[in-house]
Amino acid sequence: MQKLLKILVQKLPVDKNGDLIFDIDEAKDIHKNAVAMLCNAIGVDVLTTFADIEAIDISDKATTTSNDDLEKVERSLYNAFGTSQNIFNADGNLATSNSILNDEAMCRTLLLQFSAFYD
Repeated sequence: MQKLLKILVQKLPVDKNGDLIFDIDEAKDIHKNAVAMLCNAIGVDVLTTFADIEAIDISDKATTTSNDDLEKVERSLYNAFGTSQNIFNADGNLATSNSILNDEAMCRTLLLQFSAFYD
């Protein structure tokens, strides 16, 4: 979830002496305007600052094998639900492909039984 959330940081300028160019009321208005523009954006927050900032990535890169963020999110969702990610689509594993074919065959037989019953 952390990979999907974004923080928009707007750094307000200072002059060559390090003094603020905008007063505090103007900075509040600039911040409010940015928040108003992004109020409908899902997963985006606004931070307004005069200070230098640095982004630190705290995600665990050692436990994931993929660089695709969406794939990481999908994998974590399937893990949270306790189901296989390959339940309907094989991802290269021959055993999973055969399992899917067996499941499809079972469902076809069941569908034919229901059809015969209702006819």
